[in-house]
Amino acid sequence: MTDDRRFLLAFCQALPELLLVTRAQGAEAALEEAAERVRAGTPVLHVLPRLGIPPHVLTGTGPGRRAGDMLAPLPRPTSGETYRCPDGACGLEVPRAPGGPIPKERCWLRNRPLTAGEA
Repeated sequence: MTDDRRFLLAFCQALPELLLVTRAQGAEAALEEAAERVRAGTPVLHVLPRLGIPPHVLTGTGPGRRAGDMLAPLPRPTSGETYRCPDGACGLEVPRAPGGPIPKERCWLRNRPLTAGEA
């Protein structure tokens, strides 16, 4: 997965928490502007400075963190379904075992459900 896709995945997954933080700080408009720019194709790394977010916060690397803390890949099942980013913009893949619960994850950036497909 390319760095752009990894950062997009991390940004999308962090949006619910970022929304809570920016709302508490009165900076919700800045986050919405950044999300709109990302939806329009601006790389995530270009919008992070305006939000005051260092890249390592999304990737889980840096002081006091281990590489991949936030971007640990989920194991792929040998059967069942895999739920993916609806646009294929990032590498999000959430496995669902046969008969298991439907994943609660969604594309927070575009506010859309994930797309189901075979594993």
